Amino acid sequence: MQSQQVERIHVLARLLLVSPLLISLGVLTASIDWWGIYWAEPMMMASVASLIAAMIAMLTQRKSAGIFSVLVLLGIGAIVAGGPLLTGGMIVASIGWAGAALSISLSKRGVLSRTSSQEIEAPPWEALMEALQLSENAKRVLFRDRELDLLRRTIQDDMATGDVHAALMLCDQMGSEFGAVQEAENLRSQIQQALHSQHQSQIKQELKLLDELLSQHKWVEAYQYAAKMRRLYPETPLLHGIEQHIADARVQYRHTLEAKFVEAAEKNNVEVAMELLKELDRYLTPDEARMFMETADAVITKYRETLGARFKMAVSDRRWTEAIGFGDAITSQFPNTTMAKEVRELLDTIQSRADEDETAT
Repeated sequence: MQSQQVERIHVLARLLLVSPLLISLGVLTASIDWWGIYWAEPMMMASVASLIAAMIAMLTQRKSAGIFSVLVLLGIGAIVAGGPLLTGGMIVASIGWAGAALSISLSKRGVLSRTSSQEIEAPPWEALMEALQLSENAKRVLFRDRELDLLRRTIQDDMATGDVHAALMLCDQMGSEFGAVQEAENLRSQIQQALHSQHQSQIKQELKLLDELLSQHKWVEAYQYAAKMRRLYPETPLLHGIEQHIADARVQYRHTLEAKFVEAAEKNNVEVAMELLKELDRYLTPDEARMFMETADAVITKYRETLGARFKMAVSDRRWTEAIGFGDAITSQFPNTTMAKEVRELLDTIQSRADEDETAT
């Protein structure tokens, strides 16, 4: 506040120094414009003299002397020019300017003296220097409550956004650096409970995806997915026995295939039994396959005979395209049989006949 007051006084002092110069210029201009009137010549001479005095005062920084000299010179010019109105106006202006100059001079000296004494007593930068000299530990003690409150809010924000690991690290900081051990333990319990709930929800969702893989009989992908879940959630009890769960699902599907295969073979549904046998072959060990050896041999024999009969009927009916399809099935599925050898010898001829029929149509 005091510095602002001093600045305002300096501004007013500068205005007072310039004002006489402006007034002198104004009087000189008026004298020239009204040349020939009784007061023009003496006022022009007085204004020129006051201009010189004002400029000398500005150069020598003598504000009070410049103001008084300008006012005196203009007043003398007014008196010489005569005329009661002009003379009275200049006297009143002289008194006003003198009083203003004296008041500002006294006020400026008083304020500056008070400011100087206060600056000597208590320099303003001493408080700043004392604050900078505080150690980090002293600052932490001084602002302990504020930093602790900020730490609480940050932990709550991390919990709200799900960043539980960052929140746990801040709990450690709260206990070790601020000594709020009990509060840190309470917050840590809340965070661990929230983390447990979050993991439970995520694991249940992951188990649903695993069940989808099992329903599609993608056993390799299921085992890989289970290993990934083990890495992500190593301590959760929900994953106990997950590999056994996959193995049990695989065994159950194998039993289902076995039952369907036997049923199809008993019903003499050779094609269905053969497809089931192909799929079942991927699940059976050599020892387990011996249980179905007799049934499998019967199904394979009937299937081969059925393919041979259909091949012969297609050739007899001149259905060359179907005959080629049955022949390819015989040669690919039973390549080392006598039937496959005979079919290979006929396939080229059948292919030629098929091409001829296609060209004719």
